[in-house]
Amino acid sequence: MAGGPILVDLFLSNLAVDTRERPGRHQNLEALLSKILQAARTSWPRLSMNPEVFLPYLARIIPDGAEPEDALGRMMTADLYLTCGCACGDPEALATFERIYSREITGVLSRMNMSSASVEDVKQLVYKKLFVDDGVREKKIVQYSGEGELGSWIRVVAMREALNYLRKGVRECRMEDEVLADQVPVADDQELVYLKVMYRQAFKQAFQQALGSLSSRERNILRHHLLDGLNFDQVGVIYDVHRATVSRWMSKVRKKLLSQTRRVLTLELGVSRKEFDSVMRLIESQLDVSIRRFLKGKGG
Repeated sequence: MAGGPILVDLFLSNLAVDTRERPGRHQNLEALLSKILQAARTSWPRLSMNPEVFLPYLARIIPDGAEPEDALGRMMTADLYLTCGCACGDPEALATFERIYSREITGVLSRMNMSSASVEDVKQLVYKKLFVDDGVREKKIVQYSGEGELGSWIRVVAMREALNYLRKGVRECRMEDEVLADQVPVADDQELVYLKVMYRQAFKQAFQQALGSLSSRERNILRHHLLDGLNFDQVGVIYDVHRATVSRWMSKVRKKLLSQTRRVLTLELGVSRKEFDSVMRLIESQLDVSIRRFLKGKGG
């Protein structure tokens, strides 16, 4: 199966954009795919996934417009080999997942001050979400994109499920982000009311650019803390670092966002120093609200 153009054809025919007709492209792809298969089988010797199953699965994960060779070089393809087997319901793949990651899931849940019974309940919910197609949503396991280690991704899934479990039955009266964002943080501050109306669109564009300048890890840290509601200790579990490290990361990300937003606004608005300081005061007072709204817009 590894000879000739078979692997390349299996892979390229399943890309979102067919690139087979581009002259001179992908001349080394056959060897790369063969190497990926060999490494995956070495990592998971008990699994026997056919290339006809794994390569189309792998191809569908490649982002639109990305060069396949570059994308494959950044992906955890061996982990994707296992998730492919799990997604297909392969008994050996599921048994391997249980053997490798069950204790890790239990460890994450146990650190959230849950009872043993609750840990087992949530663990079953995690497995259901990962491996059961309920007719409404696809199996969660197929959403693993190979960006970062599978273990880290699973810990995030487990934490989110635990938070949903803990919040179940608790009615939360929260204002929608859009409503909260429209409130003036300082009552009776007419200057800020004026500035908010005047510079709303400029701020939106500047802030979008600032978020776009963040790395994947920086955006994920914001998502975990501000969207998922994880505290610094819980985020630290995901990245295997102390809460003080997470605190430093968050502080650095906030400063980076404000600095980049400030830079863009300075270039585009041409406002006085006094006006500019007022705009930044408004931005800083609502930074968390703005981050949540924009991350949700990006599928956070």
